[in-house]
Amino acid sequence: MQENQVTMEELVARLERLPLSGVHKKIFSLTAVGYLFDAFDIALLSFIMPALAKELGLSPVQIGIAFSVSFLGMFVGALTGGMIADQLGRLKVFKITLLLFSVGTAATGFIHSYEALLVMRFFTGLGLGGEQPVVFTYVSEMMPSEYRGRLNGLAEALWGGGMLLAAGVAFFLVPAFGWRSAFFAGVAPAFLVWFLRRDIPESPRWFMIQNQPEKAATQVRLMEQKIELELGTPLPPARPMSKISLQTGNKFGILFRPLYAKRTVMLWILWFCLMFGYWGLNTWLPTLLKQAGYSMYASIGYVFVMNLAWIPSGILGSYLADKIGRKTPIAVYLILAGITSLFYGWALAEKLPVEIMLGCGTLAVLFMAGAYSIVYAYTPENYPTEVRGTGTGLANSWGRIGAMLAPTAVGFLYPLIGLYLTLSIVAIGFVLAGLAVALLGVETRGKNLEAISDDRG
Repeated sequence: MQENQVTMEELVARLERLPLSGVHKKIFSLTAVGYLFDAFDIALLSFIMPALAKELGLSPVQIGIAFSVSFLGMFVGALTGGMIADQLGRLKVFKITLLLFSVGTAATGFIHSYEALLVMRFFTGLGLGGEQPVVFTYVSEMMPSEYRGRLNGLAEALWGGGMLLAAGVAFFLVPAFGWRSAFFAGVAPAFLVWFLRRDIPESPRWFMIQNQPEKAATQVRLMEQKIELELGTPLPPARPMSKISLQTGNKFGILFRPLYAKRTVMLWILWFCLMFGYWGLNTWLPTLLKQAGYSMYASIGYVFVMNLAWIPSGILGSYLADKIGRKTPIAVYLILAGITSLFYGWALAEKLPVEIMLGCGTLAVLFMAGAYSIVYAYTPENYPTEVRGTGTGLANSWGRIGAMLAPTAVGFLYPLIGLYLTLSIVAIGFVLAGLAVALLGVETRGKNLEAISDDRG
């Protein structure tokens, strides 16, 4: 059979037989590193906000609004980025998102007014929001089922790397060169990644649903040739696959068809509550620690220590995703994140010894990281290729709504009801997210994407 006549079943079978190789690792590294910049940007703003707020004379409400505007940009980016990725391809999104981030971040270092800060935060958020859902959609489509959860989880673990990088930049650069220098530091590596991404291939699965089987077959053939050259042996024959059902019609309508409606509702609740809880806590951490009596640099150091747990926990979560499954670990992690966040709020509000505060905060971060590492793998798995970008982007955009509301909500509630009650409300978000997965989620471990799409369990 000619390559331009390849069927979806043949294509998926050839992709799934591929062992994890240097080809996959290159694709993964150049794609996933973009996620590091998401964490770097938001964490950096959190760390330098006390200094920035002092220079611009910002109130707590204005600080909250600045964070919320960042998430508004991310919301618009996630909403449109996923749609563009389904219509025009995954790579077209990759070509513009890091460029937007780079320009917005650099420009933030030059602002001198609150209004300019809001404009640049929206612009930067637009790039980051469009990047994130497409990263995990693309990784899911390019990696064999056996490694899909692990690799998406490892991509998410880079979040911890971004947090640590931001803390290091804020700690070492800001005292010597001022808060503006911190924004300039993230521009060069982002441009480098943008340049290197030119060589990664488009998703063969996406080519197939665009009715371009010849391009899909070419991409798979090139991957096979490179992997055979790397291994020094021919690849094993592809296993026959059952008929794959293709979805047609309005993309929003597909998300709410009987097979996918429950998944869509579950993912929207999960993402909204998860990000409301996470960002309600983390965008305010340095400021809340400072108001609890710690210096700005001590606050940065404490947040740095707590986030050291992110990377190993993310790696463990990604391992559990492929060994145990997605559904149960996500639910357990999130409920435990809610409980430990309550204890952290109590320790902070009561000004308990630093060791107790750090212990509770570290545990909360550990459970958040474990959940996030699986959620990002889990979300694109729930949808067929035809709407994977759209579905993932919409779920992520609901998360951005939660993230957008949370900083302002904390800034509003904190003066009215106090620190502990405010953080208690934030912590409930994690518990609700965990319950949504436990009650409405489906298990996706060990199945190829097309089998999950047809799973009615």
